[in-house]
Amino acid sequence: MINDDECIALFNSPTRVMKAEKALRKAGFVCRLIPAPRDVAEGCALALRFAAAELTPILFELGRQDLLPRRMYQKHAGLFRSIPVSSEP
Repeated sequence: MINDDECIALFNSPTRVMKAEKALRKAGFVCRLIPAPRDVAEGCALALRFAAAELTPILFELGRQDLLPRRMYQKHAGLFRSIPVSSEP
């Protein structure tokens, strides 16, 4: 279940999403591996879920680790909204 004002990051492979989760947890972020929602899933069946309030620092950390996701979405009012993927603050 993805709540409003949470984000999901989609990656090219299960290996990359698991590496991203491990790197974020090691850096002190709260995130969780989840099944990718059917509405937005393509390819990899896993996604990384985290609070929208952590979006900027999480993207920065993923960029630093060379693990930027392929696509990202934020859920708002029950709908997924695409978010640009960039590690720039």
